[in-house]
Amino acid sequence: MLPARINSPSLLSCALRTQYGKRLSSTAVYASGLSASGSFAAPSLVLNEHRGVTVSKPQRLGYCNDKNIKHIAAGFGFSLFASSEQVYGSGLNNHYQLGGPVRTTSIQRSEEWHIGGRKIPLPEDSGKILGVAAGRLHSLIATTSGVYAFGDNAHGQCGQNPEKKNVVLHARDGSIERVEIPSDSPVVKVHTCLDTSFVLLADGSLYSFGLSEDGQVGNGRFGITWRPSAVEGDLKGEKIISITGSTDTLIALSEKGNIVCDAFAWGQNEYGQLSALTDEMQVNVSRYLPFKIGHAVSAGTTGSSCIIANKDGDCFVWGYQILGFGPSVTTAKTPLHLDRPLFGTATGEDAKVTKVFGGNLMMAATTSSGNLFTWGSNRFGSLALGHDKDQLFPFPVYIPNAVKLAALGPDHSLFLTKCS
Repeated sequence: MLPARINSPSLLSCALRTQYGKRLSSTAVYASGLSASGSFAAPSLVLNEHRGVTVSKPQRLGYCNDKNIKHIAAGFGFSLFASSEQVYGSGLNNHYQLGGPVRTTSIQRSEEWHIGGRKIPLPEDSGKILGVAAGRLHSLIATTSGVYAFGDNAHGQCGQNPEKKNVVLHARDGSIERVEIPSDSPVVKVHTCLDTSFVLLADGSLYSFGLSEDGQVGNGRFGITWRPSAVEGDLKGEKIISITGSTDTLIALSEKGNIVCDAFAWGQNEYGQLSALTDEMQVNVSRYLPFKIGHAVSAGTTGSSCIIANKDGDCFVWGYQILGFGPSVTTAKTPLHLDRPLFGTATGEDAKVTKVFGGNLMMAATTSSGNLFTWGSNRFGSLALGHDKDQLFPFPVYIPNAVKLAALGPDHSLFLTKCS
């Protein structure tokens, strides 16, 4: 169990916020997992004679120290970090997932690999950055002026016709087209799951585009949909405030009167994630989840399971593989409650879960004090527990600051913290 969190700033925390008289940002970014791709923006962690290519303990990313990072996203071998004014990226750029003009031999060439981080250009009129999302090989940026997408577009996941553009990238002058969303409502959030993209608008409507072989676009069709279209089904007409999903199963949460009320799900059902609703293996429209688990406030999915936290701080999971109950429980068709003491401190305090997250093979949860717990398959040490063994129940991760967000990618994890 974690010790009760100390409220006063630690000497280490204060030192990290000041460097040669320069005040650093009030947030910090940590990472764990595969560092060989360059996704940590730390060249020394890629590979040398003294280090391996994985990091199993939370590694503070010095690249982000002075950038006031507010948004993070972890893709397949690449990372996105963003303040309100600037987006940064690091790692693989083989499909232009970090942007850039067409590769040439000129000085302006776009590298296939950025191991030390780079600024990702946006148009001058792009406005304030509202969020970032990283898919398997593409990226989405939400701003007050709209949505920008770049990277692999083989399935239309960048909102462009894949027959004309199999990748979407910046022009030589750094400009890039906005994704055309058929609505005048402002953008509030973007989300990706592998090769599919989602855009949430201020009026509560949800649009999607990209690959839908498992129905993950949610518009009633399978195959490829490159033009953004509204998610159909039971959530139509509801005010959606959250969309989540790491692989091919999606969960959206709705709001009524400032209260998060209902949860909806669609996409892949091969592991029984939606078996309480249907026996179909793929569900291509949203379906209401009838579970009696209270008002949901946060949700996530892995490749084979789902997790939801309610407003009372309780956490529920269902699906297949490592669910958090030890080795004996690997399948659940309906939500099972993870006991609160699993998320408590040594004094029994702070067992209220406020946010949950899902990666392809792992789950995470944060409590009201910012304590972080992870469990699941520990590929490349992404659970940040200091080893590479799978974790069968929620286990505390030691990070010296309160965790605000987690981004659980296919091969690495990112954690955004608030400095004391």
